Amino acid sequence: MNILFVCTGNTCRSPMAEKMLQWFKPEWEIRSAGLAAQTGAPMSIQSKEILQEHGLPTYHLAKLLTPDLVEEADKIFVMTEQHRRTLVDKFPNKKTELISPYDFDVADPYGGSKADYEYTFAELEEMIARRFL
Repeated sequence: MNILFVCTGNTCRSPMAEKMLQWFKPEWEIRSAGLAAQTGAPMSIQSKEILQEHGLPTYHLAKLLTPDLVEEADKIFVMTEQHRRTLVDKFPNKKTELISPYDFDVADPYGGSKADYEYTFAELEEMIARRFL
C-alpha cells in the first residue's frame, strides 16, 4: 500500500500523519508532500517536539507535490477541502480524499502554540486510527 499525505507546506500536519502511520504500518510506503512546500525545509520545531514526546521518528525534509508522487500513491489524504480541490484541479485523480472520516478540515497549527500542535496531533491520531487500524 502506498499512502500520500498532503498539506500546504509539508512541515506540520502531513509529516506528523506520515510518521504516525509509518509507526503503525511499517510495511507500507508512506510519504507526505505539500502543495506549496519549499523543498528541503525542515519540519516545524513544534511538530518535531510533539513527535519526540510520542516516541515517533522526526527526520523529515519538506517536498513539493509532484505528478510522480500523485501517480505512485494508491490513496492520497489531504488535510482540508481546499487542499482536495487544489490537488484534484492540478493533478486530476479519483484517489484523493480528506483524512477526516467526518469530512472536516484539520486546522493548521503553523505559527501557533504548542497546545495547537498537540491538538492537531490528537486529531490526526484519531483519524489515522479510524481509517487504518
